[in-house]
Amino acid sequence: MPKTPRRCAATMLLSTLAIGITLAIQVSAQDASAAAPSQVDVNKQLLERISELEAKVKQLEEKQARPAPAPEPAPVVEQPPANVVADRLKLNFFGDLGYQTGHYYGPTNSFEFGEFDMFTTARLSDRLSALGEVLFSSSADNSVAIDIERLLLKYRQDDYFTASIGRIHTAIGYYNTAFHRGDYFQTAVTRPTMYEFDDQGGFLPLQDLGITLDGRLPSGKLGLGYVFEVTNGRAYGANVEPAQNNSDGNNAKAVNFGLSTRPEQVPGLVVGFSFRHDKLSDVNNLGVSEIIPVIYAVYANSTYEWLNEGMLVRHALPAGARYRTPGFYSQFSRRFGPYRPYFRYSYVNAPANDPIYGNPAEFPVVGRINGSTVGLRYDFTEHSAFKLQYDREDSRGAAPTNGGAAQFAFTF
Repeated sequence: MPKTPRRCAATMLLSTLAIGITLAIQVSAQDASAAAPSQVDVNKQLLERISELEAKVKQLEEKQARPAPAPEPAPVVEQPPANVVADRLKLNFFGDLGYQTGHYYGPTNSFEFGEFDMFTTARLSDRLSALGEVLFSSSADNSVAIDIERLLLKYRQDDYFTASIGRIHTAIGYYNTAFHRGDYFQTAVTRPTMYEFDDQGGFLPLQDLGITLDGRLPSGKLGLGYVFEVTNGRAYGANVEPAQNNSDGNNAKAVNFGLSTRPEQVPGLVVGFSFRHDKLSDVNNLGVSEIIPVIYAVYANSTYEWLNEGMLVRHALPAGARYRTPGFYSQFSRRFGPYRPYFRYSYVNAPANDPIYGNPAEFPVVGRINGSTVGLRYDFTEHSAFKLQYDREDSRGAAPTNGGAAQFAFTF
């Protein structure tokens, strides 16, 4: 075994002492002093001294071979996870404030409180979770309304099967499940015309109550996914609540099915369709059958966003008359650092004699609506954004309207 530096030093020290002692013996032998001890006594003392030195060298070698104790780890200061109220509960807030001008937004210019959204999720077990969303939103009469936007219980078996029950955002097309409440997440200030919520003048059944099944399909790199919903359906009428939260106006249930693909070869691409059927609970008891097919092609990554969707709402009376409302939008944006300019064009054209969309006793008249939106989004922090937007809209039987909006949207 190779000698350590400490062991070599001890050995050299012992050798030096031995040489010195030998020289001392020789000098002592030549000393003629009468008081000098005998040679036997001197040799005995030298041997005892050598034994003591050897013992000390052995102690030094054992101390050198013994490993040094490991340093105590530095104390770890635990940081509480963000947005976590308890071990199983997570809470987030979203909000937006702004300023609106022009007849597109109303008869007068005004500062605006948009929405304040309380969004929470809870893990109840390894497979069971809950989601709740409470919304505070301003109305045209300046009141602030409180709405249970979503409330559902979810069971997740694996990536291929998830079941939920409760108040949901329907999986019609792409936009309604990609962008919920919380304007911070969507690029523009406003939603496309065909995806406006009912409290903002929208005409599609974007909220409902029922059961949802969704998940992936075994498809390799094709990345297929499915969604299937059975819900109460939407109620129509001038003074009725669209979402039937407590009782359904008829025994028929709305059924919605969707299929999509996210191919691995093109990251960011989503192509799919949805198909919904319902028998409407209308105030005139017309028994209108409603079919809403939607197709979409979306490409979105950290730099580009290109959203495209088209729909064709069909209302059919028992006598056989059919009325079709086409609609689509296309939105494109590109990111330049914290800046993202965007452009969108929307179009909806409901027949004037549609039994639902053209009858003011059933629903505010939809008519034809088309127009362009141009804007700029600036993300000045990781959790807040400023948006500046211009809108121009044409509608059947009315003069074109223009408007501008500025919005601060944030999450915390």
